[in-house]
Amino acid sequence: MRAYVTTVGTSPQAVLNPLWYLMEVKGWIPDEVYLFWNDGVTRHLETAVKLIKRLSRAYGVDIKLYAGEGEKFREEDPVEFREKVSALLKNLKENEYEVVVDITPGRKFMSALLLGAAYGVGVSEVTYLHLSEWTRYIGGLLFEIPIVKQELFTMRELTGRRGSIRWPGRRRGEAKNVKTDRKGLMAVLDSFYLDGERKFTVKVSGKIIGDVSLGEDVAYRVPRNIDLNDGLHGDVGILKQALIAGGMVPVVNWSELIGLVKTLKSGGRPVYIGFDTNALLMRMASRVLDEPALRERNNLIVDFVYSDEVQVEVSRIANGYKLPYDRELGNFSNQPGPRARLGALGVVELENLRDAGAERANSKETFEGDTKIALDYKAFAEEKQANVIVITLDDRAYAQMSALKGSGLVPFKLDVPFSLGETYGGSWGVMRDTLYTLAVTLGEIQAGRSRILGVWPGKGEPDWRAERVEVSGFRHSRILEALK
Repeated sequence: MRAYVTTVGTSPQAVLNPLWYLMEVKGWIPDEVYLFWNDGVTRHLETAVKLIKRLSRAYGVDIKLYAGEGEKFREEDPVEFREKVSALLKNLKENEYEVVVDITPGRKFMSALLLGAAYGVGVSEVTYLHLSEWTRYIGGLLFEIPIVKQELFTMRELTGRRGSIRWPGRRRGEAKNVKTDRKGLMAVLDSFYLDGERKFTVKVSGKIIGDVSLGEDVAYRVPRNIDLNDGLHGDVGILKQALIAGGMVPVVNWSELIGLVKTLKSGGRPVYIGFDTNALLMRMASRVLDEPALRERNNLIVDFVYSDEVQVEVSRIANGYKLPYDRELGNFSNQPGPRARLGALGVVELENLRDAGAERANSKETFEGDTKIALDYKAFAEEKQANVIVITLDDRAYAQMSALKGSGLVPFKLDVPFSLGETYGGSWGVMRDTLYTLAVTLGEIQAGRSRILGVWPGKGEPDWRAERVEVSGFRHSRILEALK
């Protein structure tokens, strides 16, 4: 029999993640889990129990959970905690259990007393899951975080004494088709890395569109020559936009944008950020919403606005060309064409802005296109007596807005140079997002041994809104099941 013993603190994820690491990476699955807790963490205990039960279902095992009065202690009484833990560990050892004690979660005194008790009794193994860049990834589940940012320390590192467990090792399961969201694609990257597949190609219909290297950061090399089926997947221009939307192609003047926002903010007038149509298609709204430099005490320091004409254009693109109904087209039958799929990304960006409280700008002018967009934002700036920074990637749109700037309209053109044959670097999060945008924009990709579908029969608006894709040929589907 196998038993896992740990404490509960204010982070349920810190309770789950070391256990999940042992189950998935080391192949060690306990029969019983003991969670020590106190009244101050009751809510976190409930969440941890739910997470462990979800993990059990995903792995098809029946783990017995013990988190009752026998495991409860008073935080102000460390002696009680030590005695209860020691008694449990002695009992488990006397009954010849293989015992792992994990000291990752909980208060420092709990970890210290738990380590001392484990060492004194002589348990099979002691573990601690170290998370680097802690402030960035705190609250994430194991496979929502780059695996290179996590390291499991064992008794050998913690005490100098080698544990007695021989880890079974990671196992591959049956290849299944599983739907997941954009964030879930981190699990695919983590699995590549754990399986030693740290260099892989990204293909579309057998043609390479990228070579990826996984290390502390990620490198993505774009081939010099790319030949895509324009009707199904789009041309090189669509590929470029997908790489920009994922963040793999960097914005070289991003820091200038941040500086502009802070300078205008210091002037005392309200500051809004708006977007041109192409900026929404390439997910610049998400990038701004996720920018930590634009937050204070976790609150955004700017407000948002969207042009009525931008809304019209994004909707027109998203509802544009549709591929014919034809069985030979497979998943692409009766699905949006490449440009329309890019438009669907823009629709989601608009929804994200609305969720962030973005206001609508409508100048009521009869112009169309770039002129109407510029007039919408100019009228809004004048009405609110605010500075409205309008982000664009398009020369013509920037020129149109520059001609009307003043009275608070502040156009800003992002500089995003792209070249075939270039190698781009980014974080694991950027690579995850790039896999997503490539899959949904091109319709499908083959990443290493796994196929990621961005379109399939019956995919609808809720799937786009939830940023859902389907992963097939993935032999660790239990991970994605556990993330649902």
